[in-house]
Amino acid sequence: MEISRDDLANYARLFVSRRNDYARQREDGRYRRAFQALTLDILQAHIAGLHTLATYVIDERGLCRFVVYDSDQAQGLDVLAAIQRDLANDGIGSYLERSRRGGHLWVLLAQPARASTLRAWLLPYCPPDVEFYPKQDESGAGVGSLIRLPLGVHRLSGKRYPFVVNQGGAITPVAGTLRDTLTWLRSVERVQLPDSLPVESEPPRDHAAPQHTIVSKSLATRSATGYATIREWTEAQDALKIISGYVKLDGRGLGHCPFGEHHSDGKDSHPSFRAYRPSRPGASSWYCYAWQRGGNVFDFLCKWHDLDAAAMWARIQADDIW
Repeated sequence: MEISRDDLANYARLFVSRRNDYARQREDGRYRRAFQALTLDILQAHIAGLHTLATYVIDERGLCRFVVYDSDQAQGLDVLAAIQRDLANDGIGSYLERSRRGGHLWVLLAQPARASTLRAWLLPYCPPDVEFYPKQDESGAGVGSLIRLPLGVHRLSGKRYPFVVNQGGAITPVAGTLRDTLTWLRSVERVQLPDSLPVESEPPRDHAAPQHTIVSKSLATRSATGYATIREWTEAQDALKIISGYVKLDGRGLGHCPFGEHHSDGKDSHPSFRAYRPSRPGASSWYCYAWQRGGNVFDFLCKWHDLDAAAMWARIQADDIW
């Protein structure tokens, strides 16, 4: 099944916290850490059922994109539906997913938040016999707990478990096909943190940020990613790694140009696109030989998402790109 990059990116924004690592499910149902970055191509293989993945709930910066209530009881879906009603009464949207032995209830967040903040806010809704993710605060050692990514095929049961809703007392899937489920995911609610909770807008950095001239006042607000300007963000990125998540490249960095409108048949039939690590931080990192144009990684993302600089920067500020 071919899945659009937009659907894959939306899926990743909803369900993937840590991007530099993940785990793969073994045939006995247990998980083995991958020790590599999670790309959209790897996610596509998960949704296609070629392998099954789990994501680390807390990312590299101590932030989470979601919380999950996990019930393995025989009546697990009923237990989770009761939590869902309690959350809804307080204006918090959530989504119910079947699992092999019960279900998962997902609260999807509009912006990443500290694990400790989320536990203080949403753990009180959790009954004693239900597991809550994140299981620990961001200060804990190691990568923390895992949760199986939705829509994949469980290796032990061989089944794919859907998102469900209660319709007239009957639990039914939200959509009839996997493709329709991905379409449905475009419309789900991502919950804002209450104003009464602290929002960590500047997570710790691995090293002191260099000081640069601000690009413009309108684009200079420090973001959830910790960068104050487009230039600062661009200079700190591994451009080749980011671009290779969007374009399939060979060992020389060559691939088919994703921007088809300037190719004669609307598609780059012969690889004319090259991505590379820039000669200096923030410099040009891709070029199309047919188009005779290129740019840095920020330019690439603007072109890929068809956004101007301000809109693209807003997406980056919200940590909302794949």
